[in-house]
Amino acid sequence: MSLLYRAMWQADADGLVQAADREFRQWTTGNHPRLDLESSDEAEHGSVDAKVEHRPHDLGSISRLVVHEDTASARWITTLRVLTERDAAEGWIWIDIECVSAVYYKRPKISAPRLAGALLESLPTSHRGPMKLQRREFMLGSDAMSAFAELLVSPDRDLPLVVFSPEYGTDQRFTIDRAKRAASTLAGLAQVHLLVPEGEAEFRDLMGRDLGVWSGACRVYMPGIDLENPVPWHHRYFLSRGLGTNAHDAGLVVARFLSPRMARQRAPQIYAKLRGLLSKDLARENDDLWSHVEDLEEDLERTQESYLSAAAHGEDLTEQLGRALQRVDQSWAENRRLWAAIGAAEVQSQVEAELSTQSGAEELPLPDPPERSVDVPAFAARHLRWVVVHEDACEELERLDEQNDSRNWAGAAWNALVALDKYAQEADGFEGDFEAWCERSDSPFAWRPHKVAMHESNEVKTTPKYRNPRIRPVDADVHPDGKMFMEAHIKVVLGGGMSIPRIYFVDDTRHKTKKIHIGFFGPHDLVPNPSAN
Repeated sequence: MSLLYRAMWQADADGLVQAADREFRQWTTGNHPRLDLESSDEAEHGSVDAKVEHRPHDLGSISRLVVHEDTASARWITTLRVLTERDAAEGWIWIDIECVSAVYYKRPKISAPRLAGALLESLPTSHRGPMKLQRREFMLGSDAMSAFAELLVSPDRDLPLVVFSPEYGTDQRFTIDRAKRAASTLAGLAQVHLLVPEGEAEFRDLMGRDLGVWSGACRVYMPGIDLENPVPWHHRYFLSRGLGTNAHDAGLVVARFLSPRMARQRAPQIYAKLRGLLSKDLARENDDLWSHVEDLEEDLERTQESYLSAAAHGEDLTEQLGRALQRVDQSWAENRRLWAAIGAAEVQSQVEAELSTQSGAEELPLPDPPERSVDVPAFAARHLRWVVVHEDACEELERLDEQNDSRNWAGAAWNALVALDKYAQEADGFEGDFEAWCERSDSPFAWRPHKVAMHESNEVKTTPKYRNPRIRPVDADVHPDGKMFMEAHIKVVLGGGMSIPRIYFVDDTRHKTKKIHIGFFGPHDLVPNPSAN
C-alpha cells in the first residue's frame, strides 16, 4: 500500500467535527450516489464501502471517516481524521490517500481530493502554523511581498511555498489558469502563489538570482530557507516546458515531487492519546505499519543510491582490471623475449648472478586502500612520494564517512591519488597533462579520463560564489601567496548528490617541486558549481 497524499492542518475547533462529517458524506455520495450514508454510518455498494466513526472522550474527540474503492486493477483508500482536544481553540484535519495497484508500469496521478478543497472552503480559518491554507492561488504583488518574505523564512513554516512566474510572449490567461489549477491540485499540501508583473522586480530583489523564478517557471520553496546562505538545489525549480502543455499538468508535476516528502509527516501529538478510542486492530496496526513502511522507503532510497555508486565503482574496477591484465600479458611476453635474448647471448648465468645481488631494489608495494576518507591524507603522506596533500586541504571528511558508500569513496579517493602519483613520476617524459596521461597511458593505475576535469567553465572562473571556494591552500614554492585558484579536479564518484567527494589539485610536475599538490578534498557542496543549482 502506497501513501500518495497526506495533508494535515488546523482550524477552529467549534463546529469542526460537524463540518468534516457533512463534507465527507457529501463528497462520498457525490462520487457514489448509490452509497447510503444519510441514514447510517456504514454503507456498501458494489466495490465501494464507507464507514464513519466519532469517538468523544474526556481528553477531546477523534473521528475517522474512510472510504474504500476497488477497481479492476487497484484499491484506493481515502481516510479523513478529525482531532480535537478538550478546551483547545483549534483542532486538526488529517487526510490520507493510499493506493495499491497491480499496474506497475503506470504512474498514478497524485492530486488533492475534492474533499480537501471542500473542507478548506467550509473552514475559512484553516492554516498550518503561520501558513493560511486555501484551495485558491495567492496573488503575489508588491503589497503582499512583505508578508511573503516573512513567511518564507519563518522557522515555524513546515509546508512548501510554490511560486509560479508570468511568461511573456504567451497568453497570460494560461499562466493564471496553470497556477489556479495547481492550487487546487496541491490543496492542503502547500501555498501556491502567482507572481504578478508589478511584483517581479521586488521579488528578484528579495530572492536574488539563485532563488528567483522567471519566464513561466515555478519554484518550490521548502521549509528551512536562509536567504543569506541559500542552497538553491534544496528548492526545486521547474522550467515552464517541464510543466506540461495543459494547464492542469503543472500541479500534477509538483504534486509528484512533493508526494514522498509530504507522506512522511508525523501525526499531531494529540493523536497518540486519542487513537486508542478507534478500533485498535485497525488504527494502531495501520499506524505501526505505516511507520514501518516509511522506514523501509528510507532504507530503499539509501540502498538505491548505494547501488548506483557501487555500480559506477564496479565499472571503474572492471576497466582497471582489464588494463592490469593486459599489462601483465605484455610483461610476460617481454620477459620471455628478454630471457630468450639472454640465452642466445650465452650470458644467462651472469645476469642471474647480478639479479641475486639486487635485493631490496624494487619499489615497495602499495597498501590496501583505506576504509575511511579521514585516513586518506595520512596514507598519501606515508606512501606517495609525488603527491602532497596540504594540511588545510581536507574539509568535512567525517561527513563523507557518514554516508553508506563511505568505504567505496575512500578507496576511490586513494586510487585517484595513486594515479596522480604515478603520473607525476612519468611527467617529465610524457607530453600532456594528467587527463591526457589517463587517456594514453598503459599504466594500470590510470584514472578514468571522463572523471577528470582540468578546467572549469568561464562562469565558475568569473563568478565570486563559485570562484572563491576554489582558491585553495598550496605550498609557497608553488605560489608565493600560499594559495591559488585551482580548477583541475577529480570526480571521485559520479552521481549520489552533493555530498560526494571531490579532489582539487595543481600540477607542478614541470616546475620547482616536481609534484602534484592537493588543495581540496571533501564534499562536493563545499565547491559548488552552476549545474548543481
